[in-house]
Amino acid sequence: MSILDLRSVPPGTRFDADLALVGAGPAGLTLAREFAHTRLKILLVESGGVEFDPEVQLLNRVENIGDPKTRNAMPLQRGYTGDLAWLNDIPAFELRNRIVGGSTHTWIGKCAAFDELDFDARQWVPDSGWPLQRRDLMDVLDRAANLLNLGPNIYDKALYRRLKSPPADIDLNDNLLRTFFWQFSHKPKSSEPLRFGELAAGLEAVNVDVLTHASVTRIGLCESGRKVETLNVKSLSGVDAVIRAPAIVLCGGGIENARMLLASTDVAAKGIGNDHDCVGRYLADHPRTVIARFGKDTLQDVTEQFGFYGLSHNRRTHFYLRGLALSPRLQMREGLLNCATYPVQVLAPNDPWLALKRFYSGSRRFRLDDLRTALAAPGGLAAGLHSRLVMKRGLPRQLTELRFDAMAEQRPNRESRLTLSSQRDRLGVPLARVDWRIGWAEAASLARLAELISAEFWRVGLPQPKLEPWVLDEDFKNAPFSDMAHPACTTRMGHDPKTSVVDPNAKIHGIDGLYVAGSSVFPTPGHANPTLMIIAMTLRLADHLKTRLLA
Repeated sequence: MSILDLRSVPPGTRFDADLALVGAGPAGLTLAREFAHTRLKILLVESGGVEFDPEVQLLNRVENIGDPKTRNAMPLQRGYTGDLAWLNDIPAFELRNRIVGGSTHTWIGKCAAFDELDFDARQWVPDSGWPLQRRDLMDVLDRAANLLNLGPNIYDKALYRRLKSPPADIDLNDNLLRTFFWQFSHKPKSSEPLRFGELAAGLEAVNVDVLTHASVTRIGLCESGRKVETLNVKSLSGVDAVIRAPAIVLCGGGIENARMLLASTDVAAKGIGNDHDCVGRYLADHPRTVIARFGKDTLQDVTEQFGFYGLSHNRRTHFYLRGLALSPRLQMREGLLNCATYPVQVLAPNDPWLALKRFYSGSRRFRLDDLRTALAAPGGLAAGLHSRLVMKRGLPRQLTELRFDAMAEQRPNRESRLTLSSQRDRLGVPLARVDWRIGWAEAASLARLAELISAEFWRVGLPQPKLEPWVLDEDFKNAPFSDMAHPACTTRMGHDPKTSVVDPNAKIHGIDGLYVAGSSVFPTPGHANPTLMIIAMTLRLADHLKTRLLA
């Protein structure tokens, strides 16, 4: 695989490819890997480079006219800690990475598959329903898990029999609350999250090229508007070029995919794929908030039940984080949305494992103090090693608080949308104008989850949480939320062009050769972090494109 820099080629250069992929994040690189070593010439087009460039990141700027800033509530951060705490300060819908590897440069690797319920057309969730079922994705989900170095795709109580030390049965009512697990994608033989930029560096395929510092300014259609032909790209230095390809896949994410379509108006006056005013609508993210807290005096019994649990799979230990979700039966009975909560440990300054980490990575000034802190709890270190290596459990930590954060799916809402701003970026492309709307149903569902946790913990003898004031007061309008940088549904998939943008094969309705990959094709966003589903749906698209392009 060769890497080309648009800034170093003559202006007006023409590139030809059999398949052009716009965006070198997880979706684009997955497609490139799938077509490596084939007879097709693949061109992967990336707005950034192989290194982080602050100037390029400024192209992510949006005009935000919606939530969360329009809510009458105190600002809420996204919940990142440690080395990633700086991500909390990036404005909503601007936390995107224009760099080879995409969003995996700033993720923690958290993954889960969507529930069967997420694919259903639910009577109490208007406009819900996917044109496929979870069972149709089992093969690609397993392939995606393998690519992400994950363990088995099991996220409910069925996982217990695979765990080395499963949670104790505390008799929670499964008709109200269900156990839900997340797992984490890591590099092989490392605790660091998997970075797709490193996967790209190891992709040795002569038929795959990457064109960096090439931002798409226009998608070109044929004169009839029924077939894609070209991409116009430009660098911040002013070098422009044209890419010709009979098949193009937009892999730019939930904001950029819709923005590129809407901004390409020379043939399609309303924007490509937008004959029915659907591109950019149904914008969803994962509204995140805090629902409950446990103080130092009560958190120990809870951390015993809700934390990390490990299993051995393919000669490796994989750890899963246990949380809780609303049961499907309760959602149906009470008209609620799918949502889940997970424990977040707030570490004390004298946590021995945190001190050890500082000792090995910090400055000399504090290393001696950190070493004293770690050695002051030799029993804690020994117990931690036994828990981690023998019992396959999370490390016992010194905490000041245990917090339960929660994320909800969103009810499909046509008025929650992305349009084009009158402002433009440095390349002359209109900014995305984002009007994200968090509805009553999302807040009510999360509040119900909090109430049930309190009631069920009391019933089974676990400590009572301190519920957030907005939950206790049922002040749903003023509930504080943050986005989670998981934009989705803006080019949603479906059979009907009046309510969707792409068909079940992820092709733009009525336009030959133009496809979309990523979370923007999700009809509904589920509550789970999206990367595993993005990879699975991308692999499904790859299989379809192989039958069309390699037949």
